[in-house]
Amino acid sequence: MAMNLIKLGLGVVLASACLVTATKDARADDAIVTVGTGRFAEPPEDHENPPPRSAPLVLEEPRFDRDPRELHRSPVRLQLGPQGITTGKGFGIGVGIGADFGIGSVGGRLAASWLRGEGKSGDGSSTPTGDTVGLYTGEVTLDLHKRGPVHPVVGMGVGLLTVSRPDASGVAGVGTGRLGLEYSLGLEDADVRVGGSVTGGLIGPIDSDVKDLRAYALVGVHLAIGF
Repeated sequence: MAMNLIKLGLGVVLASACLVTATKDARADDAIVTVGTGRFAEPPEDHENPPPRSAPLVLEEPRFDRDPRELHRSPVRLQLGPQGITTGKGFGIGVGIGADFGIGSVGGRLAASWLRGEGKSGDGSSTPTGDTVGLYTGEVTLDLHKRGPVHPVVGMGVGLLTVSRPDASGVAGVGTGRLGLEYSLGLEDADVRVGGSVTGGLIGPIDSDVKDLRAYALVGVHLAIGF
């Protein structure tokens, strides 16, 4: 009887020990379950209906409307036409040539004129301009209405004047001021203009042979063709 009780006690002790060991192992090996990574999956792309894309930004260049009667403007225009010169004691005629530069408000001009002088005065003495006159000038010009068929022009410059007389010849420096008016014919492929001008000249440094020359006025009309 005692032996049976001892065996029963040992069995109970062994069963308890096994139960305690199984419980510790279960606690040590608790499963850890991880759900996701904290990010949502990207939605599938719809190839048939792609998302709209913004249109590229296009910068439009500023437009400058041009008068249809002035379709072509040339940076270089050559001029040719008759001219006349006077100091108030007569009138001499001749021819003038010129070259205008620029298509904006400010430009330049080179010009030359060859004219007959005023000849002799009533008492038989030679006039200040003598028999022949040569003029060679350079100007800075201002177009007061650059975007139209009508062009009022103001010019200021300096130049050289030569006078030939029967008794003597001389050279003088001059300062010039000019008022002009041009009209563009509005051709599609050429800059062609007709115009006229009045130029006043004041004499500067001068040879003693032509010291009686003080001032003059030059008038003329011209045809200008641009390239």
